[in-house]
Parts: sequence; structure tokens; C-alpha cells
Amino acid sequence: MLFYISIFTILLILAIAEVLLKNKKISVITGSLLAVIAGLRFYTGYDFISYKNFFLEVESFSDVINGTIDAESGFLFLNYVFKVMGFNFYTFVLFFSVLSIVLLGYFAYRFTTYPSLVLVYYYARYLLVRDMGQIRSALACIILLYSIPFIIKKKPLQFLIIIFIASLFHVTSWFFVVAYIFNVLFKELTIKNVILLLLIALGIGVIVQIPDSYIWAIPERYNAYFTSPSYTDGQWIVNPVLWMQLVLFIAAYFFIRPTHDMGKNKFNVVIKIYFISSLILISAGTLGTVGGRLSTLFATTEIFITPLLFASISKNKLLNLLFFCGFTVVIFCLIFILSGTYTEYIPYQTIFGL
Repeated sequence: MLFYISIFTILLILAIAEVLLKNKKISVITGSLLAVIAGLRFYTGYDFISYKNFFLEVESFSDVINGTIDAESGFLFLNYVFKVMGFNFYTFVLFFSVLSIVLLGYFAYRFTTYPSLVLVYYYARYLLVRDMGQIRSALACIILLYSIPFIIKKKPLQFLIIIFIASLFHVTSWFFVVAYIFNVLFKELTIKNVILLLLIALGIGVIVQIPDSYIWAIPERYNAYFTSPSYTDGQWIVNPVLWMQLVLFIAAYFFIRPTHDMGKNKFNVVIKIYFISSLILISAGTLGTVGGRLSTLFATTEIFITPLLFASISKNKLLNLLFFCGFTVVIFCLIFILSGTYTEYIPYQTIFGL
């Protein structure tokens, strides 16, 4: 536990230094630290063994495309390439982590003023519970960020190309098409629209808890996600993550004033995408796994909304920074510590035995 808290403290210091010194290059150090932490782990994280089994199962190129292994072809292809080159699974994990963080870091560097703020919040909110567990989903979510500019510019072809690339690592990426359609249908979110959509989502959330009414339309391989008790024990409307997201959405909706860092059009698209995440969690009812896997595609935008929100609290930038750091500490404690998730990640160990 002390290891993760220490890393978090270092990341906070780097983020504060970046803001005070106004030096975005510090984010290179921040990103490198994240990549190393995620990439050098050894049997740390709840999906580590599953992904190692995938690596061992890929014996030939046919295994990549014949569907015998329950993973996406893009992910399996990378496994195959590493095996052909003679690298082991631990090298693959390092490469995959570096790839994910480089893509995230570059996007944050290009589109935000202080990318280290984005990265430290990402660590608290997503890196530990997602990137160090569900690595396919994590990379897909990061790739999907690159589709957002094409939603803003209304370029469907380029948008779909990004979706396709992301789907090579997690098939749920195709669901992100909803973001493009949603942006077209709702040019701006009004209070009336928000309330109406929440009520519709609530109604759907009731219906999905009656699987007999629709299970016939679900492919057999996915039936368990809608009927098995291990996948249908979600907290639904008492889910603390849902309420946290709704509070952040409402606060952002009323208090963020778009600046040069994120103009009005960009902000409107990002806030819509974030809102979709909450709608999905509500619509999924007690289908915890389904709701979680789909909502996370959209919830990643939280890493951009939160720094903007706290930058809007007052005219005192230092005070805003302190409030942001304090909130990030709370998120880290809630998501990783108080939830008990940390038990899946201790002790942190590497292939070097450290």
C-alpha cells in the first residue's frame, strides 16, 4: 500500500511543479513513471494471469483470426508478434503499458495546458483499477479519445476509423458510435433534455433487470452477463461512482466556463460524452459488468473535465490547484483504498523481484 501512496505523492508533486513552473515537459516524467509502474508489474492486478494465458495460447497466426481464443484480433496479433520476435510475456506487458501511456500522454500534452494534472488524476481514477487490470479495455478507451476531435469537426469517416482501431483491442469500442449520434441529436444539453434522458435511462434500468423479456436477442456467448448472479449484482442507483459522476457533471455543466484551453464547442462535446457514461450506468440497472464496461468508454473524459472544473472555482489559481489536489486524493482513497481494490494489487512486485 505504501508503494502506491508514495507514487501518488510523487505524481502530485510533479503536477504542482508543472503548474507553478508552467513547464509542460514535466509531463514526460509523469507519463514515464506511470508507464514504468504499470509495465514492470509481475502477477499484480486481477487480470494478470488471464492475459498471460492469452499470450501462451497464441501459437500461430491462425490463432489470431480463427476465433478460438476469446480476445480481439488486434490484441492477439501483438501477442503473436512478440512471441515470433522471441520476447516473453513480461516484455509484452511493458510494451503494452508504454504504448497506452504514450498515447494518453501525447493526447493530454496536445489538448490541455497542464497534462500532468490529467495524468495524476488518471492514476487515481483509472490507471490502477483499469490499466493494471483490464489492459485491453484501457488501451481501447485511450484510443477512443483520438476520435473526439472528429466528433467536434463532424468527420464521420475519420471517426469510424479510430473506432475500428480501438475495436481491435476491445469490441465494446463500437458502442462509442453513440457519442457521435448523441452529439448530432443534441446540439446542446438543456436542463429539460438532461432530466428527460435521466428518466428514460431509469426506465430502461428497470426493464433490463427482467432478462426474460429480451435475452432471446442476446448472443449466447454473452448471456451470462445478463443472467449470472456474478455479473448482475450491480448497485444501480446507489452506486457511489454513478453519483460521483452525476455530481461532477452537474458541477461542470453549471460552473465551467470554456476558455482558450477548451472552447465552447469542444467543451459541449466532452460534457455530452461524459454524461452518456452516467446514462449507461443507470440504463444498465444491476448489470454491473455490462454497465461498467460500456460506461468506462465515455467516462475517461472525466480526466479532462475535473481539472477544468477546479480551475473555475475561484480567481486564485493556487487555491484552485490545492482544491484539485485535495479532490484527487479523495478519489484515490475512494476508488483504490476504501473500496478494498488495493488487495488485488499488493504486494507490488516486478519481474526483478523488487
